[in-house]
Amino acid sequence: MVIRTVKHKLPVSTVLFFLAVVTILASWLEIFPREWVENLYSRGAFPTISHGFATLSDVLPISLLDVWVPLGIALLIYVLYRRRWRLLIGVASFFYLWFFWGWGLNYHRPLVSERLRLEEREVEPTEYARFEEEALQQLNRLRPLAAPAPLDRASAAKLAFDRVERVVFRIDGTDWPITHRLKRSVFLEPWYVRAGIDGMFNPFGHEPLVTNGPLSFELPFVMSHEVAHARGIANEGEANLVALLATVASDDPRFQYSGWLELWRYFLFADQKRLDPGVVADLRAIDERVLARRVRIISKVQTAILDAHLKANAVPHGIRSYGEFVALAIISQPRWKEFQ
Repeated sequence: MVIRTVKHKLPVSTVLFFLAVVTILASWLEIFPREWVENLYSRGAFPTISHGFATLSDVLPISLLDVWVPLGIALLIYVLYRRRWRLLIGVASFFYLWFFWGWGLNYHRPLVSERLRLEEREVEPTEYARFEEEALQQLNRLRPLAAPAPLDRASAAKLAFDRVERVVFRIDGTDWPITHRLKRSVFLEPWYVRAGIDGMFNPFGHEPLVTNGPLSFELPFVMSHEVAHARGIANEGEANLVALLATVASDDPRFQYSGWLELWRYFLFADQKRLDPGVVADLRAIDERVLARRVRIISKVQTAILDAHLKANAVPHGIRSYGEFVALAIISQPRWKEFQ
């Protein structure tokens, strides 16, 4: 009698789930050596991955998100109908691994402040006051120069790509072809608009996305922030810093105005009495635009999701990391001319 041994194959979904859990724990525990990430991934593998997706993104007239979203909904319906829970876990694990190893590992790079060799110190209250005063003067100076010829979306996007490329090259010495198309997501834009978000980066297609909401004087900063993500700047506060350097160090007053205007919005208790009436009107227009379409519960849910996401990816301050760029801006200001 012949006895045959039955070999049981380990399901692919189980393997993917195990790898995803290990990756999540490794990211949360921050076990990835930052110098290894910088040299082997961010300056090595990542530019190749980014260039590959850029080639695909430039060919497609729509965002890759608008491909994945309907497919994801269809898959969810199928799983619920067939009760294929293992399949759902496997697909979710696959997309997480795609996110992390395709872009998210950049969260574990050395900080931009380290790569720029900026001082590690606390910013004094007097420095904040001086910087706020300078922001006021710059806004009053730039508004009459920027207002007569506002940038359209296409022109702002082209300048944003060029300026961020220059800034990142100055920081890291890296330069590779990324997508030169700044798109919108038909399926997700309604959610983001109601969450009060103007832009996002699609890590599953390496695409910077900006909604149809921002006003012309907001576009340079918003677009530069998302393009910074496409160039491997994962941390939100650091993407803000790159966007600031791309705008205020530009020779275009419309870009400069956009950068200083965004900075001013982080001065929570700033006195607007000495601002040019046009600047005050622009700030009011931004608030009215956002509040007109924002839904409070959606905004809170989106904020909680983003906060949890950042904290799970080596950004301990979570959503507060957005505001850290004011201190970075003050410390880096003596070197802004390097980014012109």
